[in-house]
Amino acid sequence: MQKDDFFTTNPHKSISKVTINSFMMGSLFFVLTLIITLSPERFSPLVIYQLVLAIPLLFVSSLAYSKIGYWKETSGWNTLGWFTNNIGNLFVINAIGIVAAKFNLILAYVYFSIFSILMIIYTLINIKYNKKKTVSKIFKLIFLLVIIFLGGILPLI
Repeated sequence: MQKDDFFTTNPHKSISKVTINSFMMGSLFFVLTLIITLSPERFSPLVIYQLVLAIPLLFVSSLAYSKIGYWKETSGWNTLGWFTNNIGNLFVINAIGIVAAKFNLILAYVYFSIFSILMIIYTLINIKYNKKKTVSKIFKLIFLLVIIFLGGILPLI
């Protein structure tokens, strides 16, 4: 594993991500089956699109992260795993916010605000304990906030 890699992940963390992704994919299959059974027209197409697209993203992320445990060169797997994992999870977070907006628009804005504030705090703590990673942590935060804004907040406006 390269020490200066922008998206470095250790093998133990990779195993956890594969486990979480597996749980998330199973949950998404259940939720999508429930949506189809109950009546998909009750849900925003954007919710269904993001939930459906999260599945292949999380699947590929699991494949990429599983390589980290036994491949010598992991930079490409780290990068692919990071992007697919984060986009897939952010699609799920966006979908929840959009569903919340159907119930109450203020609730959705509070949801996205709390999520964004907590991620900013998380990033600041990360930077405090590892100043060498400041650029990568800020990039990752901006990437996250852009996906949340474009796929979750902007559709509510």
